[in-house]
Amino acid sequence: MIRYLATAALAAAPLLVSASPALASDTVHRGVTGCFSWSWKDGGALTTTVYYRNRCDTAHTLRVRWSSEASGNEDIKVKAGAKGSTWSFVSLKPLGFADLGPA
Repeated sequence: MIRYLATAALAAAPLLVSASPALASDTVHRGVTGCFSWSWKDGGALTTTVYYRNRCDTAHTLRVRWSSEASGNEDIKVKAGAKGSTWSFVSLKPLGFADLGPA
């Protein structure tokens, strides 16, 4: 009986995923700016999180330009090889990224 229920649940899983409109509209954006690789995803209701990684051997500063004036520009000093994330409550997306050079 348990095997039957598990099989039925696995068979129904694709139906649940395809029925969700939020998953269909989510788009992941990826890019490289100077020493940094970055990514973020559409679909946040109130916030957007940006993930980044410094690919260089020295510390650099990443500038994230948010879509809201309230969020403005955010400058993040990132150690060599380090990765992290930042988020904005007001902006639904970042407008641009810049490597400001060695920190």
